[in-house]
Amino acid sequence: MKGEKPVIAITMGDPRGIGPEIIVKALSQISLRQTCVPLIIGDLNILKKTARALKIELPFAEVPETGRELYAESIPVLSLTNLSLAERLTPEKEQECARASFLYIEKGAQMALAQKVAALVTAPVSKEAIWRAGIPFRGHTDYLARVTQTKDYAMMLAGEKLKVSLVTTHLPFREVVNYLTAERIQKVIELTAKGLRDFFQMDKPHIGVAALNPHGGEKGLLGEEEEMIRQAVQGVKREGFALSGPWPADTIFYRAYRGEFAAVVCMYHDQGLIPLKLLHFEDAVNITLGLPFIRTSVDHGVAFDIAGQGRASSISLQKAISLAEQTIWQKRPRGN
Repeated sequence: MKGEKPVIAITMGDPRGIGPEIIVKALSQISLRQTCVPLIIGDLNILKKTARALKIELPFAEVPETGRELYAESIPVLSLTNLSLAERLTPEKEQECARASFLYIEKGAQMALAQKVAALVTAPVSKEAIWRAGIPFRGHTDYLARVTQTKDYAMMLAGEKLKVSLVTTHLPFREVVNYLTAERIQKVIELTAKGLRDFFQMDKPHIGVAALNPHGGEKGLLGEEEEMIRQAVQGVKREGFALSGPWPADTIFYRAYRGEFAAVVCMYHDQGLIPLKLLHFEDAVNITLGLPFIRTSVDHGVAFDIAGQGRASSISLQKAISLAEQTIWQKRPRGN
C-alpha cells in the first residue's frame, strides 16, 4: 500500500549468543522504527529478559504470523519458542538453543518467500552448534540458497570503504582450488555488479578481481589458477560496469580502499574478510546476492564469550536493518 512501512523480519539468532542483546540495543534507536516495522522471529521471554538486564524499555508484543494491525504501536515478536536459560547450560539445553536458532531462520525464509515480509535480516547463529544438534547447516547463505532453489548466489560483505564478494565461502582451504571454475567466477562478478546497483545504486561501478596465488601467480611461476581467472574476467559481458583483474591480493584491497574499485571479487572467504574486518569490524553488513528476496545480516558471530555482559555492539545490525529498508524503498515503484 502507498506509504505503508515495510515489515522486515529479524531472526533472533542463537539465544545463548549476543543476538538478543544487539536486537534490543538496535531497536532502542527509534529512528530504525520510523521507516519500517521490525518483526522479530525468536523468543519473547528471552527478549524481555535481555531488555530488563540492559535497562532498556521496549514495547514488545507477541503477534501471530498474520495480523499486521497489531504491529502499529509495538515491536511485534513472532515467538516460536519459550526458553528458560540458566547461567550454566547442559548440553541438552545448548542443543535446544541451536535447534531454536535454526527454527527462526526457517520461519524467516518461509515468510520472505511468501512475501509476508519485505526483507529478512538475520542475527548470528553457531553453525557448529546447529550441526551438532543434528541439522546439516553450513551457514545462512547456503541454506537460504537451497530452500529458495537459487542456483547462482554469492556472499557480499559491505562497508563504506570496502566491499567484497566471495567466490567460495565456508569451505576448508584445501578444497578452494577444486571449487574454483571460470563459470563460477563469472557468476559472482555478474552478481556483484547487480548487487552494487540494487543495494547501493552505483552507476557504472569498477569491479576488481583478486588473484588467488602470491603476486598474482608470477605468470605461472607461483601457480596457474590466474589464467583461469583471467579467462573468466575476459568472458564476462560488461553491461553497465567496468571490470579488471586478476590483481595481486596484496595490493588490490588498498586500491579499493583508495576508491579505485567499488568492490573486490575474492577467491576465498578469508581473502576478503581479513581486509574487510580490519576496516569495518563493527559496521559491515553481510548481503546474500541472487536470492528472490532481500537478505542482510550482521558481519560477526554469536560471541558466546561476551554474551549477557552488555558489551556487544549493535552497529552492524543497525546497518543491516537500514540497508534492507533503503533497498526496499529503492525497489518500490514511484509513488508507492
